[in-house]
Amino acid sequence: MAIKRRKIKRKVKIMIYLVILLIIFSAFWIEISFGKTMLKNKSVSYTKESTLNYVTYLKNNNHYENTYLKEDFNLVANLVDYFNIDYNYAYTLGEKIDYKLSYDVTAVLEVYDSDNDVKPIEKKEYTLLKKQTKEGNGQIIKVDIFNQKIKYDTYNSIVQEWKKEISPNANLKIYINVDWTGHSNKLNQDFSDNCVSEFSIPISQKTIDIKAPNNINESGVIKNSKKFGTGYMLLLVSTLALFLTGTIYLIVYISITSKNKSRYDQKINKILREFDRAITEANGEFVMYEGESYIEVKNFMELLDVHDNVNEPIIHYANNDDLSVFVIKNDKDTYYTTIKRTDFED
Repeated sequence: MAIKRRKIKRKVKIMIYLVILLIIFSAFWIEISFGKTMLKNKSVSYTKESTLNYVTYLKNNNHYENTYLKEDFNLVANLVDYFNIDYNYAYTLGEKIDYKLSYDVTAVLEVYDSDNDVKPIEKKEYTLLKKQTKEGNGQIIKVDIFNQKIKYDTYNSIVQEWKKEISPNANLKIYINVDWTGHSNKLNQDFSDNCVSEFSIPISQKTIDIKAPNNINESGVIKNSKKFGTGYMLLLVSTLALFLTGTIYLIVYISITSKNKSRYDQKINKILREFDRAITEANGEFVMYEGESYIEVKNFMELLDVHDNVNEPIIHYANNDDLSVFVIKNDKDTYYTTIKRTDFED
């Protein structure tokens, strides 16, 4: 009976541990599911477009009827008066956002000693359009720059001065810079764009081959890049660590309790199994009363010899989970021996 009660007690503990582990694992799974919901893929579509068109205005000449050329000609430098540039930039989003926008136009004149030179002997920067700033809320972030005038002779005269010393190779590079940052409520994150368009004009050549930037036309989606917060990650790691610790503890508990059973419980099981015809199981505990004669024998085998002599049954009392008492009673004396769980501890 004591063995059975111990088995039941052990099974109850194991079931309690399993329920606790199940609760911890469920909490971990809920946290993961919540995290997936929190990081559920969200996106905002966008299109980005930019165009740069220019018109070349000519000095009075006998070669062209019109005062300007719209097409991409290989131009004679002496006939060029100025260039007129129109620039458009548009970034269209799938939601309205708060944004801060800035743009400007600068010109950089670089003069080299030869065609193969990589280090300029003169480099000057000019501000053609001071930085413009704007704040807004909308789906379209837009920049329009019209009639940006570039006088060819303004820069050509600087290069001509160098011709007294060298045969210069010079280029005028026009940079149109657009920069903005914005915040998406849908994605709960910031994003930005920087667009630099370069318009290059040879200055030192007899003919001019303009290098205009390619128009931009692209589209796509901006995906949610939000990551788990530190607090959430700590909670997730703590729950997982608790589950793993509990699992290890349960494995160790089962292992230890199995070992204990194999020494004490298996000893009792063996006696009850091998000598079952001589042993009777008793309900309750063995109690000693005053005035009666009790004789303690050394071990069970000696008690078995008493059984053979007096021809009385051996009564097994399971006093508790850790103590078994084997008893023989006759008219005069009570013979007994005890087996304790502590007897099997190292």
